[in-house]
Amino acid sequence: MLHWAIDKVTNKFNQKYKGTLVIQQAAFSGLSNVSLQNICLSAPTGDTLLTIASLEAHIKILPLVLAHIRLDEVFIDSTAIKIFKTAKKDNISFMLKSKKNEDNDTLETTKGNIDIGNLTYNLVKTIFDVIPQKVQVLSTTMALQRDTAYFKTSIDTLRFIDGQFHCNINTIESKGKSHYILNGQVDKSERTLSFSLYPATLKDSSSFPILKSFLNLSISFDTLLVALNQTDYDSDVLSLEGKALIKKGAINHWRISPKNIELAYAEINYKFNIGVSELSLDSSTSIQLNKMLIKPFVHYQHSPKKTLGVDFKIPLMPSQAFFKSLPIGLFTNIEGIQTKGDLGFNMHFFMDTKLPDSVQFVCSMPKNKFKIISYGEARLNKLNEEFLYTAFERGHAVRSFLVGPSNPNYTPIASISPYLQNALMTSEDGNFYWHNGFNENAFRKSIAENYKKGRFARGGSTISMQLVKNVFLTRNKTIARKVEEALIVWLIESNNIASKERMYEVYLNIIEWGPGIYGAGEASAYYFNKKAADLTLAESIYLAMIVPRPKWFKYNFDESGKLKPHVADFYRIIANHLLRKEIITEEQKLALLPDINLTGPAKELILIKDSLAVDSLEIAPIELLLERE
Repeated sequence: MLHWAIDKVTNKFNQKYKGTLVIQQAAFSGLSNVSLQNICLSAPTGDTLLTIASLEAHIKILPLVLAHIRLDEVFIDSTAIKIFKTAKKDNISFMLKSKKNEDNDTLETTKGNIDIGNLTYNLVKTIFDVIPQKVQVLSTTMALQRDTAYFKTSIDTLRFIDGQFHCNINTIESKGKSHYILNGQVDKSERTLSFSLYPATLKDSSSFPILKSFLNLSISFDTLLVALNQTDYDSDVLSLEGKALIKKGAINHWRISPKNIELAYAEINYKFNIGVSELSLDSSTSIQLNKMLIKPFVHYQHSPKKTLGVDFKIPLMPSQAFFKSLPIGLFTNIEGIQTKGDLGFNMHFFMDTKLPDSVQFVCSMPKNKFKIISYGEARLNKLNEEFLYTAFERGHAVRSFLVGPSNPNYTPIASISPYLQNALMTSEDGNFYWHNGFNENAFRKSIAENYKKGRFARGGSTISMQLVKNVFLTRNKTIARKVEEALIVWLIESNNIASKERMYEVYLNIIEWGPGIYGAGEASAYYFNKKAADLTLAESIYLAMIVPRPKWFKYNFDESGKLKPHVADFYRIIANHLLRKEIITEEQKLALLPDINLTGPAKELILIKDSLAVDSLEIAPIELLLERE
């Protein structure tokens, strides 16, 4: 019967996956002990995926009578797992492929409403039920290789006895070596578990294994602890409660930040609720980052409609403790800031995917007697003074110049044509003088538009955010930069570090307006051979139009040097806005023509031939303005 069962399993595996599963020897030792020798699992190519020299298991008799397999003791010796993947060959993908008809069957069964809570509860219950009382695993190795990235880990002995387990994990990878120690315990009856993972020596804490080689992600820590303290299933809702903490943690990835982000202490006390068709991170959940308390709430509903709600709150706390608790390396420009008073943070987000245009987003930082005593590394108040500005292209510095009277091209806002000021503001951020650095309505529209199109099609940056990005931050497109950008904008706007007029004046003097052209003074001379104060309405609207893609300005002209037809839409939209704001008259609007004459050096770069491929790029900003109108 044992050989019949093994043959049935191996044949089914071989037929389904076209690979090979071989168990060379199998025998009973007594009534309930099963011994399997020389187990080998191979890919269809013949490459070995798994080998086990010996597996012995003691099966509980009573559950077996009820058709439940429950193991009392398990002994495994000499296990080797080897996974590799190159551009032409691998030994794992055959296990991940499934037949189309099987996929279709699965889809049919999932069209109805899935009881996620019950499914998860049964999975958790099964996992705890099948855990043996005693496990001993000797000499286990696992090797992963993808092209030039390599990772190998070995466990001399893993012992699990009466709920307690322990093992030493040694790793060798293309990025270095490490040695970690894993300790933990499991309570099968209460369905709880906990484990701690920590480096054996200080040297081993440089980077957690495998992540660096395969994801270029570096994570290190002094101690990692994870615990599931309670499992409860009631009224079709599964609740999982526990905690996780990390001490002296650090993370590094180029998408997150160019520098290490360090955190001395972080702890989360969590409660997950899993219902019939919904998941939530309960409002009783709390996160501690150093001295900062965070209260998160997340709710996702799968049916009858998909919705996502997120609330994130940091109650008022001493502002200096607030900044000290932020991870080192995440906000480099405000490191060293000195403040007094209290500071907090609130964020609310909700989206019904069937009604994306009704998305809710509210964000605020409440304060009480908050005051900045010292600005820290970035000198946020430098906007009020003459300062050296460096322009970047693709992460490289291309030009530095003074923003102030010492620069002959610097143009005070009073000497910049009101037409240009208002046309550019209408195009980029029509509510600049009335918001506090963030245009939540524009941001909500951005979220809805990006969701509907399934890609990043529209941003929600304000002039304040663009200014901060250019003056204070690197051009690295990272998560850390966007978060730091938002915080600096709030500090400047909410604490009146610089006036709106001064911020707009600096913005008008630093933004790129062409190849190596920065600021309104240089732009007016480059395109029209005149001062910024003398720009006409048509010229001002043209300069406002090219700001999103200044180096592509030449593609707005046809082979005769006239503006292309699509530009007329931009002129009409801007003119309508200026008329409503009473900046221009009805007569000026009627007299406005989408026609200009380049008289400066830019005229030499106008292309002779048309380019439809590039022309389509220039239509994008006009489409956004049409939506706004």
